[in-house]
Amino acid sequence: MLVSPEIQEKLWKFTTKTSYQSDYLLQPKERGKKIDLKKSFPDQIQNFVLELGSGWGEVAIELAKNDHQTGYLLMEKKVNRIIHTEKQRQTLGLENIRYMTVNFQWFFDELLEKEIFDKIIINFPDPWPKKKHRKNRLMQGHMLEQIYDLLKPGGKLLFATDYGPYARRTISLFRKFPKFIWDNKEYEFERPEFPVSFFEAEKRNEGKRIYYINRTKVN
Repeated sequence: MLVSPEIQEKLWKFTTKTSYQSDYLLQPKERGKKIDLKKSFPDQIQNFVLELGSGWGEVAIELAKNDHQTGYLLMEKKVNRIIHTEKQRQTLGLENIRYMTVNFQWFFDELLEKEIFDKIIINFPDPWPKKKHRKNRLMQGHMLEQIYDLLKPGGKLLFATDYGPYARRTISLFRKFPKFIWDNKEYEFERPEFPVSFFEAEKRNEGKRIYYINRTKVN
């Protein structure tokens, strides 16, 4: 995190405060102590998937109800979206979903164990189209390093955006980061047999082209 220690401390205090409370919300207690995901999910959970910016939860809910052996950690800073997802989780009785409301661009690497996730999903992050705002984009070189550290060997990163310049920039970043490889194609315009969120369906109905950029971690 490229800010001063003083700013970091202020951000941390903000991170640990939330108006939402739930047994399914994983809340950091102290800096320097990582969250133990294996103890945070039921014993039968063997694999873990992280979704960064889970929105209204459609993708994670669909995945979780079809795979009860995998734990899904949803990072979403907008509490109203977490509450909406939690209602759906309760209705379906799913026990393999947990939440975090922290801003993952601040404390991503401080909170989670290395090589814990089998898959990380990033769907339609804010494209920050103006040139002066591009530094705020999630997909940056240092973020790829952190994602690499969190994935198990052979783990997958799934990225999607409807903004062409962001897609091209992300592809360029991956070309400079050989520790991620692509399997069949460098990018695709379809992602069959994968849940479609409300936001993605909306973009498709508008005629937008969706770029899917998938990578695999290599040692």
